[in-house]
Amino acid sequence: MSRPDILVFLSDQHHARYAGFAGHETVRTPHMDRLAAEGTAFEAAYTTCPLCVPSRTSMLTGQLPEKTEVYTNNGAIRGDQATFLHGIAAAGYETVLCGRMHFLGDDQRHGFTRRIMGEMTPLYWGRYGPHRKDLGPYVGTMANQSLKIIGGGTSPVLEYDKAVIQAALDYLGQEHDKPQCVVVGTYGPHHTFVAPPELYQYYKANAAIPESFYRETDHPVLSSQREPSGVLHEENVTRLRAAYLGMIETIDSQLGRVREAWQRYLERSGRQGVFVYLSDHGEQAGEHGLIGKNTLYEGSARIPFLVSGDGIIAGRSISQPVSILDIGPTLCELTGAQAPPRQDGQSLKSLIEGGAEEDRAILSECMVHVDGRAVPGRMLRKGSWKYISYASFEQYDQLFDLEADPQELHNVCRQKPDIAGPLRALLYEGWNIPAILEKHMEKEEHHRLLAKWGSIVDVEEPERWPVPKEATALPAVE
Repeated sequence: MSRPDILVFLSDQHHARYAGFAGHETVRTPHMDRLAAEGTAFEAAYTTCPLCVPSRTSMLTGQLPEKTEVYTNNGAIRGDQATFLHGIAAAGYETVLCGRMHFLGDDQRHGFTRRIMGEMTPLYWGRYGPHRKDLGPYVGTMANQSLKIIGGGTSPVLEYDKAVIQAALDYLGQEHDKPQCVVVGTYGPHHTFVAPPELYQYYKANAAIPESFYRETDHPVLSSQREPSGVLHEENVTRLRAAYLGMIETIDSQLGRVREAWQRYLERSGRQGVFVYLSDHGEQAGEHGLIGKNTLYEGSARIPFLVSGDGIIAGRSISQPVSILDIGPTLCELTGAQAPPRQDGQSLKSLIEGGAEEDRAILSECMVHVDGRAVPGRMLRKGSWKYISYASFEQYDQLFDLEADPQELHNVCRQKPDIAGPLRALLYEGWNIPAILEKHMEKEEHHRLLAKWGSIVDVEEPERWPVPKEATALPAVE
């Protein structure tokens, strides 16, 4: 086929199983379901790091965190590192960013030739937490105080996403001479855990608590990440999940509006097009007694990934593990562009056009802190098996058969040494833990000084979205 126009709808923190097409019995996602039915769905797609900035950095550069050296939300893409947007723009496309990408620093482009909607979060270090005076009572609810406000109403997140979608609709209503590669980035369903009132009430009456919520773990790393039982109790989990599912349904509706406008644009321009939906990582939402992300469980590490459009096989589900790293090589091949050098991902063009699946291993990495000490973690998915290891806590390694145990309730690492051994060897291959920790500590030293600078200097942030006062009203329904 001829080089298609591309639209990527990128949500933030969408649990891969929380959609109708993925088999969830409660959440209503008719537009995603239709996208899956009219295109190809990847059943085992993973982020490279279950955290916003590291995952997005990997998606754009095509490299694992061990190479980008970005493991936290204080990281940034180097100014001299190419992204797949550079390649696609060099091939003659307009590369357009509409909304969230969570870039930090002076460079808010990294290969995008236009930005038509600003960023929700600060653009510089040191301007988070108590510095977010624009959030009113919602300070902290988008970070480590996600249980502070839960309910039905509006929020800065919901209002931001409305503005993002309107900007996308306006842009798609215009005529454009160049072929387009548009990325529409929402903040939802990332917390703040506030959904439109009617959706919150509906899901509060229907949202079930996951079985794994009640399962304690003996893993020291994961135990350190659990909320105290007095904080994350059944009532809070029910309310949190009600808001979260309501936010997912909201994103689904917004995706439907953007896709409809996209189809109209393609019809007017007479061009072929490809529509992609994915998220940067997931959300635990109470599973395993955890909320948020930065774990290597499925809820946090696995992502929804759908592709539909001209030349894409319809109604196909692919069980082969794939990675967020594959987005860049795939879009570059579809557009005839040069991919950035030294990619860790691979093009999925053959797969989405009907090619055969292959036996492939996928990696995901993270950095957690235990008793003030940085601990690298790594996950490997191969076939139905998933192996998880945290450096210096190898005696607690985990092995799950996701076909037999999709909720990851039974660690069979000791019972299956014939499977665990080769997977562990593959996971540790090339994983230079001392070098990773040394570079991470060096980066943290820089980030502390950058945060001090950002909290003191008065540098304007022209591409930052101003939070309207009406977005900070407290929820009407709890």
